[in-house]
Amino acid sequence: MIIMLKLRNIKMSGNMIEADYFPESDDRSAHVSLDTQTGSETKEIIEEYGGTYARMALSGLRRVLKDIREGKTVPTERVVMWY
Repeated sequence: MIIMLKLRNIKMSGNMIEADYFPESDDRSAHVSLDTQTGSETKEIIEEYGGTYARMALSGLRRVLKDIREGKTVPTERVVMWY
């Protein structure tokens, strides 16, 4: 099974990277953030989905952070797929 979500409003400010995430086929969203120095995570969970989508969103933020560290610009949106 493939699960998908969209990260939107991705922002990097100081040592924080954050975004809103939207599960596939749903218009509800929640927010996640990651402290790039300490690794501390903050996540909102959409109750119906449990923590799966929040963990996916944080994984997507880590991927964006890796890209930024490789010199790429901060995207405003990103699709995250889980297999």
